[in-house]
Amino acid sequence: MVEYPHALRVEGRFQLVALTTSPVYSPADVVGYAVFDSDGTRLTDVLSLEQAHAYWLELLEEEKAVRLSDETTETRPLPRRRRR
Repeated sequence: MVEYPHALRVEGRFQLVALTTSPVYSPADVVGYAVFDSDGTRLTDVLSLEQAHAYWLELLEEEKAVRLSDETTETRPLPRRRRR
C-alpha cells in the first residue's frame, strides 16, 4: 500500500503529517499520522494523532533548547590593542 504524506503542522524543521492512501488529502483516507523532518525523512512509524502530536512537540522543545543553549554560549571578545 502506498502512503501519501499531507502536512498538518509545520514548525522549525519538523512536520506533523497525515498519511493517506490517496495523493489528494481527504480525512476519510487517513490511515495514520507520522512526523517528518524538513528533508522529508520519516522519523516515526504510523502513529495515532495524539502520539504523533506529542512526539512532534517533544522534537520542537528539544530543538528550542538546543537553540537557546547556542545563544547563551558567550564568546569572549578579543582584547583591544592600545595605541601608544
